[in-house]
Amino acid sequence: MARTFGKTHGGEGGIHERPWVYFMIDAFFLVTQFFVLTFQLRVADDVVLPNNLLPGNRTIVTPPPPPKTAVGITVLHGATGSKYQMNGGELLDEQGVIARLGDVVNGKSPSKFFVKVSYDGEVAFKDVMTIFNACKKLGIPECGLQPMRPRV
Repeated sequence: MARTFGKTHGGEGGIHERPWVYFMIDAFFLVTQFFVLTFQLRVADDVVLPNNLLPGNRTIVTPPPPPKTAVGITVLHGATGSKYQMNGGELLDEQGVIARLGDVVNGKSPSKFFVKVSYDGEVAFKDVMTIFNACKKLGIPECGLQPMRPRV
């Protein structure tokens, strides 16, 4: 009796004579699924922290950095353009706030200051960038945005 691809000419047998094929297909898919789910790309710049312990496992205690002076600048939308308010003071124009910021930093280390900028929703962002550019020119390394609280 000749067999051809799982069928017999005598009317008996068939695919049921080889049930191990189902187990092989299941095993193949399970192994494939394992490799697909556990595959990860290796990043070339994995950081390994150096071991900088002193002999005897002594640790070095570093003092906290000196406190920095906060300068708050609020950019408000006005009828004639944007106005700037520094630390809750009077309203200034663009040149006035740059000059006042320069006066605050004058003669002191710019790294001792950080500037927090908040702005109204109607303000053009180029007016906010004026403060960032002034901080860059004055050498103030920390200048960032702070969400403005709604007026009550």
